[in-house]
Amino acid sequence: MVQNAYSYSTTTWQADIKAAQQIGIDGFALNWMPPDCQYPSLAWQMDRIDDAYTVAASQGFKLMFSFDMSWASCNTFWNQTFMASMISKYASNSATYLWNKDVLVSTFGGDSVIYGNQFFAGLKNALNGQVGISLVPALTSYSLAAQFTPPQEAASLVADYPSIDGFFNWQAWPLDRPTNLTISPDVAFKSALVSSHKTGPYIMAVSPWQYKDMNEANSLNSWVAYSDTLFKYRWESAINKVQPDIIELLTWNDYGESHYLRNLPPASETGPASVRLGEMGKYVYGMDHSGWRIMAKYYIAWYKTGTPPAIEQDQVVFWYRTHPKNATCNLGLASSIRNSEYPHDAVFAWALVSSPATISVSVGSNEYWTFKANSTGPAIGSVPFPDNLGSGVIPMVGIVRDGKTVQAANGTQAITSGCGFVNFNPVVGVAGLHLSSWGSDSVLVG
Repeated sequence: MVQNAYSYSTTTWQADIKAAQQIGIDGFALNWMPPDCQYPSLAWQMDRIDDAYTVAASQGFKLMFSFDMSWASCNTFWNQTFMASMISKYASNSATYLWNKDVLVSTFGGDSVIYGNQFFAGLKNALNGQVGISLVPALTSYSLAAQFTPPQEAASLVADYPSIDGFFNWQAWPLDRPTNLTISPDVAFKSALVSSHKTGPYIMAVSPWQYKDMNEANSLNSWVAYSDTLFKYRWESAINKVQPDIIELLTWNDYGESHYLRNLPPASETGPASVRLGEMGKYVYGMDHSGWRIMAKYYIAWYKTGTPPAIEQDQVVFWYRTHPKNATCNLGLASSIRNSEYPHDAVFAWALVSSPATISVSVGSNEYWTFKANSTGPAIGSVPFPDNLGSGVIPMVGIVRDGKTVQAANGTQAITSGCGFVNFNPVVGVAGLHLSSWGSDSVLVG
């Protein structure tokens, strides 16, 4: 999200791109708002975009525009002339992501009455045939409805939007239900694009989590999606069953929805859309997610090669929330968190081992719970929170082989029975070699 890059310098872009390349990510989708949509002006986004292109070109990284068309209340909406000028400006830049020699262009939204198919047709006309684009929008109303009637919504999409070349299914999380997201919508959308002879890609979204708290009395604006084991399930479904043209990881730096993979920004960072917006910092700061990049690295390699990568080192990625879902929290305006009954009060552990081993997890009085892992692929297990959390417990995770602990780590945050500000955003830990020690198909990250 360019909105969360207010304080970025070229050095920040360099570090972010290097970290993304380290795990096999090919490019960033630059999601940005209309510059004059709100006050204060968001015109600074164009400077950050220019810096991103300069750095990406020098580092062999790719970028594409994702025009955020989701805001219903906006002072000045997107218009085709301005969008065409921005696409044309970077069309010949070596960092621009091309699909079949055309500039790949995406959106978030665009299916409201303000936009629609005629708007997208007008965008192509505004380019005057000088720049070819492969238009792959995320028309979110179709993605949402497809969770209930996949074939019908996929058929409606291609009928209602003849101007588009492909489709990005943004919905990476189950919608208000306590089960992992099925792939039926992905299969339906991909099939509809093929049968209608679309030349653009099918982009499938994969995400580790979703939780957002707008800190408002309206509980509809505060929700958590069932995500306990979503990352593993969604990745393996994409690789084994859907095989999309592109996978877009959601997200690199959307802190407010708790699905960021990037290292956390400093608490001193400021700006119109920084983490300090509203009360987001209360459920973001201290909740490191960088360990999820280890999981992404493994699955990206599998997706690109078609073969699970050989496991050469022992690692466990583990994640957990810092209070039970029924805990009483003292701060915050949200009367309730939608779907708060869905997550399990547990520590989840995902393991890669180079040879057979036992994964040991202790959570307070629930000590030394174990599950087996071997070198054929990832193993996953979980341990529930104990009934009595006392003054707080720190999870402990270890890899045991031949009676010896070969890797071990403690969680960085305690699990407590109460809380100040309600938090369904997990903290992620790693036992074993961390990312900082790591010296065809595509993967983008939004």
